[in-house]
Amino acid sequence: MEFPVDLLADVSHTELEQSAQNCMNNLLYSNPDSPQRLNLSDNTQVSINISSVGLVPLYGTSDKKKILALFSPSDPMTAVALFLLDRWWTVDDLLKTADTARDGAVEVQTLGERIVLYILNRIVYRAKEMSSEELPFLCHTETDHAKILWKNGEAVGFYSVKPTGSLCSSFSTRSYLLPVMDSIFVRKRHRGKGFGLQMLEDFVNSFKEDSLGLRYPLTKPMYKVCEKYLRQYPEDADLLWEVESIGGPKQRTKISSRIQTMDLSAVSKSLTFTEDSIVITEVTEKDVLMEAITTQLKETESVECTVEIVEEVAVLRATKVLDDEVPVVARGRSSGSKQRKMAERITEDKTERVIRIEDIEAETPRGCFEFDS
Repeated sequence: MEFPVDLLADVSHTELEQSAQNCMNNLLYSNPDSPQRLNLSDNTQVSINISSVGLVPLYGTSDKKKILALFSPSDPMTAVALFLLDRWWTVDDLLKTADTARDGAVEVQTLGERIVLYILNRIVYRAKEMSSEELPFLCHTETDHAKILWKNGEAVGFYSVKPTGSLCSSFSTRSYLLPVMDSIFVRKRHRGKGFGLQMLEDFVNSFKEDSLGLRYPLTKPMYKVCEKYLRQYPEDADLLWEVESIGGPKQRTKISSRIQTMDLSAVSKSLTFTEDSIVITEVTEKDVLMEAITTQLKETESVECTVEIVEEVAVLRATKVLDDEVPVVARGRSSGSKQRKMAERITEDKTERVIRIEDIEAETPRGCFEFDS
């Protein structure tokens, strides 16, 4: 079975609008007491009548090109189906493809792909999956540069980009000074599978500029995606920037530095006081040094407090051994080539126990963000 994204490759928007007008004319003169019904994926039915359908703009504020949508009485602001190719298609079917070649990040070019992008942004994200802490994406225009991520015959997410030289907005004459990813989205049931990182890698590989931007403000999940990318490709530490406006020199912040600052702050805040003890665990992967410090607070008869620190330090040495059976490939943007990473075997050298007494106001240990090779 083929789906709209497969069937609309050679169909014009004019044909869709004419078909929509014919559908509305038929509904206008149909019997309201015996309406057609559309079965949805949740086993509910929606009546199709002239009061439950309406034309909606496909490209946001521009009302030049519209599509016919069906709305549910339980949520009259969210479309549950679109009328395309002389029939109604549910949202779930609109996000499917029968084309096995449509896999991975695919650039939006056809009318069918523009409709899939509209569904993902306006219906799935904005109406169903956007949290109260997030800001809605702007509506995509007919010429916006965007890619849809396809997996196993289904659209699982998208990202869009403002290339260098494109206008900042339709009301401005200023142009972007670098490519800026201005939106990225992965459907909730597909999260945690590395799709965000996959789209970030695709964005990086699609442009040759020395600096690439991500639209301010980044969400916490997006910072995590960037951190994973920079750990995997440490040579790209100077590549990614959090960008405001057109991305001028004073309108961008290096993401690697931002993550490092966030990491230091997070480790500092991990120092929590309880009645019995303070526990701090810090791991530095670069030096392969694991240190667990447990401090016991004891009250004395005087006002002053002391800390008895018992340290067990496991000193580890890393021996690099080339493992041909399990190759690990790293694809760095800066190097432009694939490199084979060597697996590291860690052997324990010695363990030392040290007990010391220090003033409670001694400097708090701070973690750091490192790009491991």
